[in-house]
Amino acid sequence: MRRKNAALETEILRVAANIFSERGYHGTTLDDIAAAANISRRTFYSYFSSKDDLLRRIYDEVITASMSAAKRIAGEDLPAREKLRRLIRQQVSALTRQTALLRVFFTEVQNLRGPLSRSVAQADRSYSRIVEHVITEGVRTGELIKLQPKRFSYLFLGMCNWIQRWYQPQGKWTADAIAEDIIVVLEGGYLRRQAEVSNEALLLELRALRKEVRQLHSVSIE
Repeated sequence: MRRKNAALETEILRVAANIFSERGYHGTTLDDIAAAANISRRTFYSYFSSKDDLLRRIYDEVITASMSAAKRIAGEDLPAREKLRRLIRQQVSALTRQTALLRVFFTEVQNLRGPLSRSVAQADRSYSRIVEHVITEGVRTGELIKLQPKRFSYLFLGMCNWIQRWYQPQGKWTADAIAEDIIVVLEGGYLRRQAEVSNEALLLELRALRKEVRQLHSVSIE
């Protein structure tokens, strides 16, 4: 058996994810993938045994990377609020760097069958439990308000995971900007605080008074 080229294997996965995200898994043929990757079917079969095997590898790639990052962040000696911020930034970063791959992950999950379906469902539960545990920790220490950890973990992940549906890699919205918006809304809500409104009103009044003073001063000089 020929020795695998890691770069080519990665390229086949990338190309397949792009096509799957555009046409859907069932709407894509091996010939489509081979042509886009500029390889023969024979070369494809030296890396993957079938289209199903290719899809399984996509799920393995996403699950391995996301679980590793989540476990690392959750295990750090940090306040719960900082862990949640880092989980958001990590998730948003992954979704904006590998949009096609993650779009396939979330879109095709309903079409999975057998062992792959069960393993992906288990991985999804495990990831959610990591986030839920961090939230529980924050509630226990008083860093967070009295949230229902499981329910909030679904809301938390929903805000992040839906990015793959609308994010445009060539657009002007950066991963950092998106992550900061999520953090600001989750931590402070989307309503302006009364103190902020009052301060702005006072500032406007002060500016108006200064303008009147300047006008009176110019009149007195004339």
